[in-house]
Amino acid sequence: MEKNRILIVDDEPNVCEFLSEYLGYRGFETRISHSGSDALQCLQKDNFDAILLDLIMPGMNGLEVLERIRQMNITIPVIIVTGVKDKKIADDAIKLGAVDFIPKPIDLDRLEQSLIVNIKNLH
Repeated sequence: MEKNRILIVDDEPNVCEFLSEYLGYRGFETRISHSGSDALQCLQKDNFDAILLDLIMPGMNGLEVLERIRQMNITIPVIIVTGVKDKKIADDAIKLGAVDFIPKPIDLDRLEQSLIVNIKNLH
């Protein structure tokens, strides 16, 4: 069986490594991107089943990245994973097409369940 491929976009290396290790252990294949512009390049070159996207990053923030992803007609699930606890930002992310908004510290069971459900809905 082919592994689901997840693009992790976060400027914090520790967060990326932790999520990559955990998801790898849970049977996912991951790729790490530390910036919005790098993430967009990855999406042009490769196929993914879902994206985990941080909001607060230098350069292009997560909402801008999400908007660009949708402008590229990429319809895979985008799950926002962030330390920002702001209902308006969460609402904005959902309006732009995010399928879930998970606050840090990350509830790993919730994250995995969200990935499974949203990837299954895609196929």
